[in-house]
Amino acid sequence: MSLTGFNDFARRFAESRTAIICLLISLVFVVCALLAPLISPTDPYDLTQLQLSDALKPAGSKRMVPGEEVRANIRLQVGAASVEPASPAQTRNSIAAESCGANCLGVGVLPEGTKLASLQIRNLPAGATVEGGRKHIVQPWWTVDNPEGGKVRIVSNGTLPENLTVLAIAKSLEQETNFVFRLGTDSFGRDMLSAILYGIRISVFVGLVAAGAAMVLGTGLGLLSAWRGGVTDAIIMRAVDFMLGLPALLVGLAILAILGNGVSKVVLAIVIVQWSYYARTARSFAMSELSKEYVEAARCLRLSPTRIMLRHVLPNCMPQIIVLFTLNIAAAISLESSLSFLGVGLPLTRPSLGMLIASGYEFIFSHKYWISIYPGVVLLVMIVAMNLLGDRLRDLNNPRLDR
Repeated sequence: MSLTGFNDFARRFAESRTAIICLLISLVFVVCALLAPLISPTDPYDLTQLQLSDALKPAGSKRMVPGEEVRANIRLQVGAASVEPASPAQTRNSIAAESCGANCLGVGVLPEGTKLASLQIRNLPAGATVEGGRKHIVQPWWTVDNPEGGKVRIVSNGTLPENLTVLAIAKSLEQETNFVFRLGTDSFGRDMLSAILYGIRISVFVGLVAAGAAMVLGTGLGLLSAWRGGVTDAIIMRAVDFMLGLPALLVGLAILAILGNGVSKVVLAIVIVQWSYYARTARSFAMSELSKEYVEAARCLRLSPTRIMLRHVLPNCMPQIIVLFTLNIAAAISLESSLSFLGVGLPLTRPSLGMLIASGYEFIFSHKYWISIYPGVVLLVMIVAMNLLGDRLRDLNNPRLDR
């Protein structure tokens, strides 16, 4: 296409505001698919970042850091206190102790200000108590619930033993962080905004690759059918008729039931479903082009069939094939989402928008609407935008509508 022709095409395309909006929306989805790891607040499929305490939270909720249990042995020797951690794993908080007199020992949690559910002191000698605490019925254990400032004091009627060892167990409360779940979380505690961005990435990738592979295969078979004719044409067209007579979803289910789930298998299923549309379209326009004078001139010059079809016939068929490609991207995304919704598409480790909708279906009637509604709205907007964009391109390539 020449520069003048492209400018005229762009001018006519821009006459439709709907087409411009749909083009911008489609570009936004493509950018989101390309930059999902960079713009996503979290990696929703990193199991080390997930915590069930964040499950099923509505939009606008803040992430909570779960409470933890910290243990430490506190030794009092010649009036000086030392702390030896007894927790098996590294924790955010630590226990500190300091002597506050001959008959007093202060125990607290660092960092200061940490809110505690309880602080328990074990193995206290006779005559020693914990201020504000309650004693175990049998054991020499003292527990203080919600200690003020995360600190307690051990006091004794007499002087504390010079070699004293007690066990301190601190249980912290959940702590609120600055991270906000903009669209809520699902049943696994995944951030829905991040999951949707990664779902867009998978859906757009599958749609583009599947539609592109189907276009290459179907267009090649259509050109071969138009050039060879005869038995070759009859076999290819009967195969096309057979594929067009079967429901796309049923074919996809049958293929994935045999091959199993996975990205490559979903792409293969969509290619098997869609190649027939390109084959019939390419054959139809190629048959029309083969009857024109420039093809006869190329034959007189003894050009090879491959060169005639690829260098002369194919470029004149490409506008209609590109329009079909645009429409079939939306169809491929819709088919992939349908297969994933039914549980035979992508695996749980690489869920798309369809699987996100399926994972929230069981919660939609318990007022946990955001798990299914938000991915469903995104999928709907994506498919409608691409379909309207394809319709506009089809109208521009229709000579009957040319003014």
